[in-house]
Amino acid sequence: MDEVKDLLQEWVREGLLPGAALRVVHKRKVWYACEAGTTSVSKEQPVTSETLYDLASLTKVTATLPAILWLMQKKQLAPEDPLGRFFPDCPADKKGITVAHLLTHTSGLPADLEQRNRDDTLVFPELIYQQPLQSEPGTKVVYSDLGMIWLGLLIERVSGEPLDAFAQKHIFRPLQMNHTLYCPNKSHFQNIASTEYSSLIGGYICGEVHDEKAYAMGGVAGHAGLFATADDLAVYALSWLDEERAILESKWRSIAIRCHTLGRGGTRGFGWDLKGPDRESSCGVRFHPTSFGHTGFTGTSLWMDPVQEIAVVFLTNAVHLGRDHQLRRLRPLLHDAVTARIRKGLTE
Repeated sequence: MDEVKDLLQEWVREGLLPGAALRVVHKRKVWYACEAGTTSVSKEQPVTSETLYDLASLTKVTATLPAILWLMQKKQLAPEDPLGRFFPDCPADKKGITVAHLLTHTSGLPADLEQRNRDDTLVFPELIYQQPLQSEPGTKVVYSDLGMIWLGLLIERVSGEPLDAFAQKHIFRPLQMNHTLYCPNKSHFQNIASTEYSSLIGGYICGEVHDEKAYAMGGVAGHAGLFATADDLAVYALSWLDEERAILESKWRSIAIRCHTLGRGGTRGFGWDLKGPDRESSCGVRFHPTSFGHTGFTGTSLWMDPVQEIAVVFLTNAVHLGRDHQLRRLRPLLHDAVTARIRKGLTE
């Protein structure tokens, strides 16, 4: 896999990425691991196996999704449950939105709030209640942070526990994901990749969530806020690909990676983005059509191919270089290079 590491190092030298951590899972084990570059352009701290990355929207499928599925597994929730059952104060047009609608981004909620500044005061769920629906629930896919925020609030309401504590107790601790958490203590975790420059603090954001809404919510939210290492995400990937390491029953994992949105403008499972046939994807062209994954705005991604038994964890802080970065072009190249090398290795 030296060719793949060379590719990452080339991107670092060209100034396309500050640094990156890569984990390749194959045949139920971590097949390859490497790091490249530094955690910031302003300091010489190298990326290592201990580097924490702000996962951004990978939070949706690494914390919120498994927490919801865990509650379903325990029969405390069902996909068809309407939100009005748990939030009786929500307006009439939103009472019939179901848990499945939120998981598949078909709730009718808008993608985001119109304005989202880092120093805003945001009050949820009231802000969600105020948003006019863009479509009838269940009819159209619109990827929505607001829907995942609502799922985070739902987890807290059903379980009676804060989202971060619930995820630690039922997901991260059982999987021994000891470097996955919200709001990392910077005195304890000293190797954290910096994200974007903020004029509010006069420097690069480091150790605090990059997402404005999650920051306004205290750093803990259903759509963003989680930090993790590449090793921990490889462990999480194995919990989806290896029955012996799973904490969720196969029934619920299968439901989550099945397409629920055919003909509605997207290929969405529960939480996951699905590659599907004949579709351009950030996982490249060599992943099987049944593959599922997700990306994060800061530069993170996790893709899994259950047929070829491959998972690729690719963590970088591309947003550190600004929002006009090249990661949309680079991600498919990386995944194609990984799968090509695996195939070559199997035939040698």
